Amino acid sequence: MKKPAHLISIMLLASSSFTAIAEEGKFSPHTFGIQAAGGSAEYKGSSEDGDGVAHVYTYYNYAFSSDYSVETGITAGTDADDWKCTEVNGNEWVCRSDNRPIFDLQADKLEYSTIVMALKAKYQLSKRNSLYAKVGGQFYDYEFSRNNARVADKSGFGALIEGGWEIRWSSGWGLNAAYQYSDMGDLEVTSFNVGTSYSF
Repeated sequence: MKKPAHLISIMLLASSSFTAIAEEGKFSPHTFGIQAAGGSAEYKGSSEDGDGVAHVYTYYNYAFSSDYSVETGITAGTDADDWKCTEVNGNEWVCRSDNRPIFDLQADKLEYSTIVMALKAKYQLSKRNSLYAKVGGQFYDYEFSRNNARVADKSGFGALIEGGWEIRWSSGWGLNAAYQYSDMGDLEVTSFNVGTSYSF
């Protein structure tokens, strides 16, 4: 009569071992995130960098393993004005936007947007920290304008590359910092991104 009891004990032990292994290898396949970025742009190889750029990137990431995933996202960006501040009357400061023409165009505004599709690979440094790289393509659309009149615009398909570091807590929340390169034909954007995300 002891054999069934021993058999049940062995089965329970094996079951708990398999559960522990499954929990250890568990990962959350769905991630939603947002990144804010600031950087510089180059248009047709111009040495004039304009006023710099800023954009927001929102994305959804689906992981099909703990190290590899696919991502789709949307970027919305614009030029960022240079501000010049001068001190007047001792402790008082006056700041004005340097709204000069950007690049070699008679334009004072740049707006761009993209729809991104990318593959992401992750290298785990520790339980919470990892390095990652993204490589993908994007449908882009951008427009240069002056006084709300279009000066130049273009749409097409280009490349996107991003590499960075991220940390994720057991709650599912995470933070990341990365460098990103975005090829939009004649317009190239290089930026430093910081963001937050949630995995479940």
